[in-house]
Amino acid sequence: MAAFDVQFVWFGLVTGSLIALGALGLTLIFGILDFINIAYGEYMALGAFIAFGLNTQVGLPIAASGALAIVAMGPIAVALDKAVFQHFRDRSAIVLLVVSIGLSFVLRNVIRVVWGSGSKRFDVPIEQAPSYFGVQILPDQVAIVVLSLVVLALTFGLLRKTDIGIAMRAASNDTDLARIRGVDTERLVLYVWVVGGVIAAIAGVMLGLDAQLRPTMGFLTLIPIFAAVILGGIGDPVGAVVGGYAIGLTQELSVVVIPSEYKPLVGLALLVVGLLTRPDGLFGEATR
Repeated sequence: MAAFDVQFVWFGLVTGSLIALGALGLTLIFGILDFINIAYGEYMALGAFIAFGLNTQVGLPIAASGALAIVAMGPIAVALDKAVFQHFRDRSAIVLLVVSIGLSFVLRNVIRVVWGSGSKRFDVPIEQAPSYFGVQILPDQVAIVVLSLVVLALTFGLLRKTDIGIAMRAASNDTDLARIRGVDTERLVLYVWVVGGVIAAIAGVMLGLDAQLRPTMGFLTLIPIFAAVILGGIGDPVGAVVGGYAIGLTQELSVVVIPSEYKPLVGLALLVVGLLTRPDGLFGEATR
């Protein structure tokens, strides 16, 4: 494979890391609450802009501002659930979907009011990308890939090795049965919003490092994230992550044969192919 193609493989790993993180957070929320939260993209954008404010207006280094934004988004996600979604939880998934669309518009405009509608950048040094074996790799990109892998490993460790994670998986498979077996599903809802909010903020901050910050950044990223969730099997965390990397790699490698402006269509094409060939997801089963 030519070095030119390897460069796009690296770009695909970076993009796939961002999509996989967003898809994991979104599918965890779906697993417990049984609805697709359209506002999740705005959670990512809000986390990024909180970090931006702390970084550029308060003067904190990007590591500290990003960490504080990540910590803040857990309680913010819980507060939004209490203020909005909790009142519609006994309604249909369609109602919750519409409510989440409304919340996404509200959050996007809050970001516009507070930080403006123009493009922003974190206050970080602009570095020349060093070349390794003909592939240009920025330190920020390395941080994105490594941090994504760490967060994914920690999240799967939480799901498989802790009582909270095991309860979340049980409730994802059958909420009513989990409740009968003594699982406190209301407490699980709180936990899943905290985890989902934290993952959204991490993905948003890293997305801001990889590109410019815009109020619409999260909404635009939802297209490949949704494609990854559905391609991997709705409610399947492993499938969502694999789907995220598959879409990221395919999107970036597609520029070898098609113009770069058509990259977003690749995710939609994979989504359609996946629904036609494997409607239950990459691994043949979804939790819902």
